[in-house]
Amino acid sequence: MIGSIGRLEELMGDPGRERVEVRWEGAIERFGVQLPSDFREFVERYGRVQYSGDLLVVAPSLGSGVPDGERFDGLHQFNKDVGEMLEEWYGWDPEFGRPYEPFPAKGCLFAWANNTSSDYFCWDTSAGDPDQWPVVVWRFGISEMMRFDGGMADFLAAVLAGEFPDSEELIDRSMGPDMWRSLSP
Repeated sequence: MIGSIGRLEELMGDPGRERVEVRWEGAIERFGVQLPSDFREFVERYGRVQYSGDLLVVAPSLGSGVPDGERFDGLHQFNKDVGEMLEEWYGWDPEFGRPYEPFPAKGCLFAWANNTSSDYFCWDTSAGDPDQWPVVVWRFGISEMMRFDGGMADFLAAVLAGEFPDSEELIDRSMGPDMWRSLSP
């Protein structure tokens, strides 16, 4: 399932910014695992991206003034917050079970995006190889988890193309190719 951002690049077009090299060893130091290669490629190419003022891809801090040791702090805090919410959610609805462990457990859900509808876009990290991590959409507001057997770039491409169930509810595609903007330097 090694992800490729090729189709996503076709849908999004030119990033309109210089590529930023990231010291990804910091992710290993911070999380104990490397992040998937399609995510790393996407972040270096596009940075932190917001789609239609709604879906936000959370990326490490890319500014030149950020020390390497702090580059992944925001992504770590985001996952800590999502993990705490997931733990609470399991307590609210015990009949739902525990299909995925919250961050920071081994094999947990690792969040990489969210939207204004309180949907969280995560990887199921139970596979050892990060390039084999499928995407799980936690639809918090409707108590549902949807699995996509592909990487982050393939998932975003499917949503942008309207091929994923509930694509219209996950992102407003009416803006066409101008539906995204980079929030990174």
